[in-house]
Amino acid sequence: PGPTLWRAFRFPFLLANIGGQLPHRIHDFHAQYGDIVRVAPDELSFVDPRAWRDIYTSDREFVRPHQYKDQPPGKTAANLIACSEAEHARLRKNLAPGFSEKFAALQEPILQKYIDTLFAKLDAKIASSEGDSASKGAEVDLVEWINYLAFDVIGDLTWGSSFGCLEGLRYHPWVQTVSQFKAAIVVGMIKFYPPLYRLLMAITPADALKPVMEMWKVTDERVAERVATTTPSTTTRPDFVGIMMASGAMTQEEMEVNSMLIIAAGSESITTVITGVINYLLREQDQRSLRELVDLLHNTFPTEEEITATRLKSVSYLDAVLMEGMRLCPTIPDAMRRQVPRSG
Repeated sequence: PGPTLWRAFRFPFLLANIGGQLPHRIHDFHAQYGDIVRVAPDELSFVDPRAWRDIYTSDREFVRPHQYKDQPPGKTAANLIACSEAEHARLRKNLAPGFSEKFAALQEPILQKYIDTLFAKLDAKIASSEGDSASKGAEVDLVEWINYLAFDVIGDLTWGSSFGCLEGLRYHPWVQTVSQFKAAIVVGMIKFYPPLYRLLMAITPADALKPVMEMWKVTDERVAERVATTTPSTTTRPDFVGIMMASGAMTQEEMEVNSMLIIAAGSESITTVITGVINYLLREQDQRSLRELVDLLHNTFPTEEEITATRLKSVSYLDAVLMEGMRLCPTIPDAMRRQVPRSG
């Protein structure tokens, strides 16, 4: 079962996705029709938990549909989004050490550096605002500031250098380009109509791709710099390009395309979770959760220097707040689509 127009045509699905309403519409359909809903002539949506085991376990042959595989312009190397199952397994194996607890512990000083910079900049903003008026505070766009933090952190953790967003309190051109998600979604949706997609690619002027090509130029340069500056002291530096080099099984172009992927995914997820958590804490009617969390952190950590990853593990209430924030503001508010194999 499903809405008649959606069962008959792909267009309503694509229109809802471009408009940012697809997850909400499908949620409403499940409430109306049940656990399995037809959302397009050739697509079903499941909310039955048994579907996870049947579709996503490793012994299944459900692969990502080609419409959702993006190959960057001018690049042919395999990346975690657009590659075969065998290549995906190889890339995951090579990147796995970068997601270990040991690796995360090595990254902590890098994170602390940028968090300290963020609060120093906020303190300076408050001080300058208080000098102009009697108010005790400052007005900032917190989404922008968290974005500055996220891109600087993920840039350093990926290829060993930041974008300088926090220092200049402005977006790097690379960041502005990769943040154009809506344009990417529109292009992706047109892939469902191959003749139209080929026509669009044929008539797109070269100038339209100039920002994207500049972004790739920066990416290539940053990865090349990281590779060129490898010394005994930097070989063990906790960044992902270092992990890729240590694997010895990835080409430089594979390191480039997967670095870009890690930065795009990592920065967006950091921003979504942190701004989402802060938003819900501030808008709660009685702000009880906010007061409880702040009091707990003040009582647990008398000074900022005592706030470390190891000690934060014991603050279970903070974990609960972050988990609830990720439930309310998922970093991927959509399905992980898979294609039914030829065998059915």
